[in-house]
Amino acid sequence: MFKRIIWMGTGMAVGAGGAFWAKRKVEATVEQYLPEQVAVRAAAGARGLADTVRAAASEGRDAMRATEAELRARVDARTFVGAAEASADPEPAPRRAHRSGGQIGTGTAGRRRARR
Repeated sequence: MFKRIIWMGTGMAVGAGGAFWAKRKVEATVEQYLPEQVAVRAAAGARGLADTVRAAASEGRDAMRATEAELRARVDARTFVGAAEASADPEPAPRRAHRSGGQIGTGTAGRRRARR
């Protein structure tokens, strides 16, 4: 009989403790989803997103400028512009003739080849 009283008391204590814990969890979850709390969390998330986007754009611009400077340095290294050899009116390069002897796009054969 004494065992039954001990187990009954233990069960009641565990049940009461579990019910109290579950009630606190449910109340905390309900509190979390009240309209005011949702609005606060959404505003904080939007601020965080705006900061992230701003930082990404800044990093992208910095990378773009660095790449552009590198490419300009490569072009400047390959290009020679001398004062004595630069001419004001360079002669245009001749157009290449097609295998048929005419320009590409002239005649029916040229049109057919140009479409492919």
